[in-house]
Amino acid sequence: MIATRTVSRAWRAPAALLMTNLLLAACGGGGGGGGGFPGFAVAPAPAPASQGTPAPAPAPEDTTPSITMQPSDTTVGQGVSATLKVQAVRATAYQWQRSVDGGTSWTDISGASGDSFTTAANQLADSGQQLRVRVTGADGSVTSHAATLTVKPWVANVLATTGVSYNHPYQLLLDASGANLYVAMGGNGSVYKIDTASGNGAEVTPGTTMNTPYGLALGADGTLYVSDHHRINKIAPNATTFSTWVGDSTSGYADSPATPLFHNPASIALDSAGNLFVADTENKRVRKVAADGTTSTLAGDGTQAYLDGVGTAAQMARPQGLAISRDGSTLYDTDTDSPCLRKIDVASATVSTLLGDCANGNAGAGVVDGTSATPAKLGYSYGVTVDANNNVFLTQAWDGVARVVSPSGEISTLRDSSGTALAFNFPIGVAVAGDGTIYVGASNGNQIFKLTLAP
Repeated sequence: MIATRTVSRAWRAPAALLMTNLLLAACGGGGGGGGGFPGFAVAPAPAPASQGTPAPAPAPEDTTPSITMQPSDTTVGQGVSATLKVQAVRATAYQWQRSVDGGTSWTDISGASGDSFTTAANQLADSGQQLRVRVTGADGSVTSHAATLTVKPWVANVLATTGVSYNHPYQLLLDASGANLYVAMGGNGSVYKIDTASGNGAEVTPGTTMNTPYGLALGADGTLYVSDHHRINKIAPNATTFSTWVGDSTSGYADSPATPLFHNPASIALDSAGNLFVADTENKRVRKVAADGTTSTLAGDGTQAYLDGVGTAAQMARPQGLAISRDGSTLYDTDTDSPCLRKIDVASATVSTLLGDCANGNAGAGVVDGTSATPAKLGYSYGVTVDANNNVFLTQAWDGVARVVSPSGEISTLRDSSGTALAFNFPIGVAVAGDGTIYVGASNGNQIFKLTLAP
């Protein structure tokens, strides 16, 4: 029994030594340089993990609004609207304000909640008022600088010209630059091109006269379209002769695919797609001639009457003036025998009345400024045009005045510094340059007037 225990202790001694060596190996060796028990590979101790630089916390998102373009001081002519604009970042809402006491107090303008604001028709009494806009974001608001509105009266001077033989000027037309004014001289069968700076003019087709040129339209490629008696003529860019595009020397009414016929077409208007719209006066219709010459009826059924409606369900009273908005969506029509201004939605052919009392004829005619709710009154209008800001200018021939309708639908008679309406001898043609200069043709006076802002 004793011998057995002795043998057992002797066996356990190497095992204890083995465990000690293994523990030393795991700890990096016991000072003998070899480190570890013979016959066993010992793994090196792992390097400590690098702590590095901790990533910075993300900066909070900036939600404070900031104005990058301030509204500018604006000068306009009496009767014309003004448009002010602001640019901002991180904006969620806008509110325009007006001050009429030099900025001491400000009033919110109802409905003026966009990054631009178009005023109503401005009168001389509105000059000096200030406008600003409060821009709101998710984290606060900021207010723009105040912009001052200046309203000036009109000054009318006869345009001095050379090389032009006047005989009842009808429609006027400016090219895109405003440097050249085209005049349909109905009384002598000629179309003139006048340099607006020098007044030098010349016939576009010298030596070849038309019957009674009335309406004018200019294509983007420089092609000039002219309504003439019962047809529409074309003058190619830089050409000195004209050719008949659609219509005939005989009056009538016919749409394509038959040979198109017209009856005394007056004003014409061209859209960017090359569609020509024609005030077909004695057919009491507004016609459309596509770029390929295909002719159709846009509005009117041939009855001389006043009736709003869609397409041929509407009735026109001898449409004469015709102009198209800059975006090509709306035609403005002056019915010569109705004292009102009508508009036609081009896409749907819907005819509606913008201003005036069409239904009551002479009893509804007059020269009363205001809106449809006032109500404003119009006389029998002939010429019409639209400027870059969609102000609609028209001439009331029998009343001898020129007027302007703001985009909000308010009509004003153009006046001088004393408040007196500018007077013309049977004005028909009217054109507006990009800088706001207005040209009015006095048909019976055989003059063209240039209207500018007073100094």
